[in-house]
Amino acid sequence: MNEYKAVNKNLVTFILLTIFASALIGWVFWIGGKVNLLLVVIFLFDIAFFLGALYEYDKIKKQRVIDLIDFAKVRGYKFFERPSEDHIADFKNFQAMKKILLPPRAYNFLNIFLPKDPIENKPTIVTIRSRIEAGESSSTYYTQVYKFEINKSIPIFFLSGGFHFSFSNLFRSKNIFQGVKDLEEVDIQKFNFPKSRYKLYSSNENIKDFFTEDFINILNSGLKKKRETIYMESDGKNIIFYIKFKRHSLTGMSFFINLFGVLLESLKLSK
Repeated sequence: MNEYKAVNKNLVTFILLTIFASALIGWVFWIGGKVNLLLVVIFLFDIAFFLGALYEYDKIKKQRVIDLIDFAKVRGYKFFERPSEDHIADFKNFQAMKKILLPPRAYNFLNIFLPKDPIENKPTIVTIRSRIEAGESSSTYYTQVYKFEINKSIPIFFLSGGFHFSFSNLFRSKNIFQGVKDLEEVDIQKFNFPKSRYKLYSSNENIKDFFTEDFINILNSGLKKKRETIYMESDGKNIIFYIKFKRHSLTGMSFFINLFGVLLESLKLSK
């Protein structure tokens, strides 16, 4: 929903033309068995198509930054394309998020939005680029993380979609979240909690009392409408929300700022 796409028709066209020209070069060489004028011409076109694809991709990235700067001005944010260590320090306190989005030496923080007025209940928003290894290959994903500052002490927890398996859990009486020993799985059954779709982990025995009926109703409503699964984590003083490996269009960012704000209100945590 409202996912940002770093492509356009021109980029797709240049990529397809590059692939076609490369295949044609191979076919012409296989037929002729040697370099000829036709092969040279096709090769030059192939280079031109490739350069065109690079140009379009760079133009899309630059336009994205321009759009984000304009978004920050309208929504009352300060925008930084390259966050400082001070900007991202709090984000690294979220242990479950670190396991999911911050693989060792294979991540970057990008495009951070800092609220101009700290009194307003606006989240700090940052994009995390994660490179995930898969055998001999790797894939790069972008995730927008929304961090709200809470003006009181709250339980440490992690609310996650999907199923999480760890061999170490086979020898434990309670499951933990992927090696984060302080986050034990909690069996929550109040207010029709969607336990078949969400897992709750916490180190606080009273975490069940933290979640309200209104909050759980919003979760269930989102599932019925087939929206993306929300990931939510508390470090005891802040709460983050994100959709795993998703960044959004400007319209999508506005939607999720409002949605996450409503979720905080349902927990009676908004300022």
